[in-house]
Amino acid sequence: MRVKPLVAVILSLVAASGKALANDSCPAPAAETPTVRLAGTDTSGDLLLDDGRRIRLVGLAPRQDDAETARFVAALAAWQGRDLRIVILAEPDRWGRIAARLLADPDTQATAPLDLSVALIRSGAAWHLPDSVSSPCDAFLRASAPNTTPSARQTGPKPANLVDGHDIAALKVHAGRVIVLEGRIASIGERPQRSYLNFSRRRGAGASVVVSRRLWREMREVGWTARTLTGKRVWARGVLSGPDGLSLELPSRAALELID
Repeated sequence: MRVKPLVAVILSLVAASGKALANDSCPAPAAETPTVRLAGTDTSGDLLLDDGRRIRLVGLAPRQDDAETARFVAALAAWQGRDLRIVILAEPDRWGRIAARLLADPDTQATAPLDLSVALIRSGAAWHLPDSVSSPCDAFLRASAPNTTPSARQTGPKPANLVDGHDIAALKVHAGRVIVLEGRIASIGERPQRSYLNFSRRRGAGASVVVSRRLWREMREVGWTARTLTGKRVWARGVLSGPDGLSLELPSRAALELID
């Protein structure tokens, strides 16, 4: 397999992001961090290291179908056999996967280490989806997304997979997919186990963002309450699901952005 051209393309994409992807709060490898090598992926699409460990790259959405899995695996082939430095961010999950960052040393001393998650997002091989572990790295992972256009109402990039939370036809098409849901919060329903950020007061006329009790408590601690959020326009990242295909379960507080 000829992987060198693909490596060059991916590295150029990451390098082109420059200082915009720098983030001092995202854990980086120390000088003495040992190197590892990527062996490939298992049948579930999780990364396998030469030493047998299974890795979950933080901040990446799960693959939704065979086509996404094929793109992900093909992009990873460019990194097999390379020395990578690992930054472990959490204990293994119930499937034995270690949440981590994998980084390659740059070709020159003038650039920062090259992040594998950033490369996969920028090449279109993976979607960014915040989670509780990836929060410190979310800003630069989100900034690495390709095919973005400036938003008319804020200075950041507009996500390519943005879906209007009031467009029922578009929501039905994207059911089960990882999306960025945009809408203005019309009402908030607080329940004992979860809360609902509703884009319409009329059931079925708009999407809802579902927030777990733990996340709702975290949001209230920083001032995001039913009173302060009602009427605000937001972006919410997650998988569109629910019995009517109009619900998005918020994976972390970082997955919700206030636009205005």
